[in-house]
Amino acid sequence: ISKSEVSETLANKRAEHCGSCVHAKQGTLLAYLNDEIKEIKGAYCDLCKCPLSAKVRSEKEKCELEKW
Repeated sequence: ISKSEVSETLANKRAEHCGSCVHAKQGTLLAYLNDEIKEIKGAYCDLCKCPLSAKVRSEKEKCELEKW
């Protein structure tokens, strides 16, 4: 996914919600992804199973709990 799909400002705002969500889980393989947003580094959503690094940056994605 291209980081330019949504602004990094928007991605950071989304990541604030995801980083404090009980559904954000640390993934074993995802831990090796180098993400600049520390709140979601190596995390995935246990509701939709998406890696949060990609999800918060995708224009077409939305939070399953409608937080963003």
